[in-house]
Amino acid sequence: MIRAVEKEELEQCIQIFHRGYGTVADEFGLTEENSPDRGRAALPCSRLQEEFDEGVLMYGYFLESRLIGFLGIKMAGDVCKLNDIIILPEYRNNGYGTELLDFCRKKAVESGKKKIVLGMIDDNTRLRNWYISNGFVTTGYRKYEGAPYTVGDMECSLQQVTEVKQ
Repeated sequence: MIRAVEKEELEQCIQIFHRGYGTVADEFGLTEENSPDRGRAALPCSRLQEEFDEGVLMYGYFLESRLIGFLGIKMAGDVCKLNDIIILPEYRNNGYGTELLDFCRKKAVESGKKKIVLGMIDDNTRLRNWYISNGFVTTGYRKYEGAPYTVGDMECSLQQVTEVKQ
């Protein structure tokens, strides 16, 4: 079940960040020196609380009563910015991430957005290919001084989703 996260649950959510993004931080050699918060793997709960207060919409994926995934999105103009989509390592490859992405699409369409945008470690070919298989295209690249990776900007048009819904 996917549902909105309550502010009181953010401490539980930050554990999803640490464990879920931790595998990525380890795989790509992210440290505090080359990537702030180890690419969100060491994000402090206070920062997540700030994002919550700033209007980032946060949802949890609950399997029975256990939180196994997290989705963070921000609506701005005609765009839905996908900030975070995380599944705990032991629950990956079971379709839960796709369910969160579909939920994101639904929320974006309901809010009248035209596209979903995101930035990700482009060197993470497994994740990039997953996004491509889910309708995303690469729109550009960014390189930050000292970072051991390139950020790939991606987007997915919601035109087809809107047309199907009508």
